[in-house]
Amino acid sequence: MTQKFRHRKTKNMTAGTTNDNQPSWLTEGSTDSNEVADFYDSWAETYDEHLKKWDYRAPTYAAELLQEYVSPGQAILDAGCGTGLTGKALNLAGFKDISGIDISTTSLNKADQLNIYSSLLAHDIQQPLPFPENNYDALICIGVLTYIKNYQSLFKEFCRIVRSGGYIAFSQRSDLFDARCFPDIIATLEDEGIWENIKISSPQAYLPQNKDFSDKVQAIFCICKVT
Repeated sequence: MTQKFRHRKTKNMTAGTTNDNQPSWLTEGSTDSNEVADFYDSWAETYDEHLKKWDYRAPTYAAELLQEYVSPGQAILDAGCGTGLTGKALNLAGFKDISGIDISTTSLNKADQLNIYSSLLAHDIQQPLPFPENNYDALICIGVLTYIKNYQSLFKEFCRIVRSGGYIAFSQRSDLFDARCFPDIIATLEDEGIWENIKISSPQAYLPQNKDFSDKVQAIFCICKVT
């Protein structure tokens, strides 16, 4: 499979660096879609190298979590797939029918080179998702939700495109999980009959070798079943 994605003109932004006066963009993040696209387009070529250096563990943990509930032959959407690190972890866990969607076209071109995705699409997931109802058996969204404004709306979109009885797995930074009301949002959607909360993990190592994260910022992983 070979796909081409239209490249954006990017700003000069630096990933994961700090000085005494300005914390890194990666630590602070942004919910502005254009800023997110610019940042990850400019970082895509060295992204995997940096994440390996920082001992990024989230894709492996998430794939193993999904593996507990979803069989290898089922269709999965990797929402916010980036350069394909989560897709690689899913593939190693035995999943073969993996689609990806991401806002960064440069990252998608890197993911395409892995030859593990059945399809890839450039799209801002803060906008309605371009898929019909019940299109996937499961969805995974790892290392993405820092950059989202309206979680409740996005989660409802996830549930719309995943069939009833399918699973949605996602992560959020430990420093943002309560601050952005994730327990309340998860419970509200459960009360509305949108999904069933299956598991919320304890905080897990996220970027232990990155000085801005280390043991200060971890990741919490959740899996919910669509009703």
